[in-house]
Amino acid sequence: MLLITNNPKVRETAEIKIPIEFIDGSYLDVLNRVRQHLVDDRYHLVTHPLSGSIKPNETIYKSIILLDEYHGAISMENLDMIDHAIEVYHRFQAMRATPNWTDRVLQDFALIDYDLVTSALNRINVPPSFL
Repeated sequence: MLLITNNPKVRETAEIKIPIEFIDGSYLDVLNRVRQHLVDDRYHLVTHPLSGSIKPNETIYKSIILLDEYHGAISMENLDMIDHAIEVYHRFQAMRATPNWTDRVLQDFALIDYDLVTSALNRINVPPSFL
């Protein structure tokens, strides 16, 4: 498994028992990196790229879990999901770009993303171990 994130809270405050690839970039950069892993490395999505109730133009943080055990054919279903997520991101950004949030709001969004990813890890029996 691999966790791809741009959320510093995930990188800095959680010791998760799977590898973390930190993206020093945007929500879209995370989606593009996930797509690259799906195509180049034949990874598979564990969590949906649009999980959670926060729209892609509301938050800057995104964490996605991938499975790397099946290096066979490209999953067209997964590729469709990530391509759709990228389209949704662009559509929402065109309607209303992500605001310049205050640090407090960004911390809240980081916590929400952190909770989503740790909950997903718990559901798939990979419990995070907190510092």
